[in-house]
Amino acid sequence: MTDLRTVATVRKNNMEEVRVSVSTGGRYPLVDMRVFSTTGIKRGEPTATRAGICVPRDQLPALIKALQAAEREVSR
Repeated sequence: MTDLRTVATVRKNNMEEVRVSVSTGGRYPLVDMRVFSTTGIKRGEPTATRAGICVPRDQLPALIKALQAAEREVSR
């Protein structure tokens, strides 16, 4: 994936955050959701971990529906 642009950051806990990014280059538009942590070698500077997912833009509506269903379920 090339040319990632972060569009949102969600605090996960004191040491981690989830960054939502979109690819602005490459062949297919992608959305990347990745955990960044300050517990690694560069303490204080968040670095990307392996935890996360990358989905093609056309799959984003299905992912949003799934997240909304999860929100409804935990709100019961």
